Amino acid sequence: MKRVLVLALASGALTLLSPAFASQAMAATTVPLSMTFTEPVIHDIHSGCAVFPAGLCGSGQVIPLGHATETILFGGACGGNCDFRTINLAGGSIFIHEVFSNPTCPGVCQPSPAFPGSGTLTDVIVGGTGNFTGASGNLSGEVTSAGPANMINLAGTITLAT
Repeated sequence: MKRVLVLALASGALTLLSPAFASQAMAATTVPLSMTFTEPVIHDIHSGCAVFPAGLCGSGQVIPLGHATETILFGGACGGNCDFRTINLAGGSIFIHEVFSNPTCPGVCQPSPAFPGSGTLTDVIVGGTGNFTGASGNLSGEVTSAGPANMINLAGTITLAT
C-alpha cells in the first residue's frame, strides 16, 4: 500500500513539474545588438543592387552576430509608411520595419542624393529566416549621409524564439 501511495505521489509531482520544464524549453532569449552599415550610393548605381533606386544595399557588422549585408526598400512596409530593411547574416535574415524621422542637413538642403544630412531611425524587428525565424525586438539609431555613402548605426535588442 505504501508503494502505491509513493508511486501516486511521484506521478503527481512529475505531472506538476512537466509544464515548468516545458516553459523553460520554450523560453525566448533576448540579446543586445549593435549594427553599423555603410550604404555606398555610387556603388549601388553600378552594382546591380536589388532594390536600387527604390532603396539601397550595404554591408557591415552586427555585434555579436558577425558580418552582414543589408538592403532597405523605401516605403516597403507599413502600407508604404515605413521602410523595410533586411539584414542577411550567416545564420539567416532579420526583417525590420524602419521609420526615418528628424531629418537635418547643414547649410542649404536641396533635392540631391549627395547632400549631407542625418536623421533618426526607429526600428521594429518583425521576424526573419533561419536562426531568426520568429524574432522580435526594437532598435534605434541614426543615419548620416555624406556624399557618396550613408552610414547606419543602430542599437537595441533582439528576442530569439528558442
